[in-house]
Amino acid sequence: MTAKRISKLFDLTGKVVVTGAAGGLGSAISRGLECVGAKVVAADIRDPQTSLGNQIIFRRTDVSAKEEVDALVEETCQRFGRIDIMVPNAAIGGGAAAENETLEGWNKVMAVNATGNFLCAMAAARKMIPQGGGVIINLASVLSFIASPTCVSYTASKGAILQLTRTLATEWAKYRVRLNAIAPGFFRTPLNQAFLDSEDYMKPIVAKIPLERIGEPDEIVGTVIYLASDASSFMTGSVLIVDGGEMAAGGYTDGVFPFIYKLV
Repeated sequence: MTAKRISKLFDLTGKVVVTGAAGGLGSAISRGLECVGAKVVAADIRDPQTSLGNQIIFRRTDVSAKEEVDALVEETCQRFGRIDIMVPNAAIGGGAAAENETLEGWNKVMAVNATGNFLCAMAAARKMIPQGGGVIINLASVLSFIASPTCVSYTASKGAILQLTRTLATEWAKYRVRLNAIAPGFFRTPLNQAFLDSEDYMKPIVAKIPLERIGEPDEIVGTVIYLASDASSFMTGSVLIVDGGEMAAGGYTDGVFPFIYKLV
């Protein structure tokens, strides 16, 4: 294989992408995909917290509302004629001791994190299947695999994303629609700000990460580009863990038990 061929494997020039945008990871993903040639339609219920640049189209969207997700995909296809890549990465947190979690709290988290991913996948697939294929990249979490106290709705939603990815990947492979997931560890994002502000909480987390630090948003971009591109053409139904070695070292749950109940 030549250097030119290898470079082309990662080229997304002209590919049409719909992705979340307001959070730390979403903003980094949007800018990263635009840098490798993709036409990016960024969506979120909030305005982006950092500049996305002039080439990225932003559309306010509530991913828990089917009609808004359908409209987002429809408008993207009307503008560009197709959708090649969907990265539904909207997520919210929720914190309560399990015995104090409410149905309202549970439903709120599941509506965005799990149902939102489902709605985005379905809307994208309705366009991708007739056009002959596409790529969907879900954002799972290390908490798709391990437990963590005081966030039962969040961990359940991230577990759901993992199984959603695997199931739809097996069903839609015949249509050349590939689904994979990324499971980030602890990243520096606004969603994690309350934890980042607590030295007591962060100390045991960093101690359990072999690379001895948390992730920065730009460090997720290469994995997204890989899964979005032809470089991963024989991958579907997989999950890539990007966590500085946290899972390999056994996770951090035991280390945070003494501190986490102080934060909720």
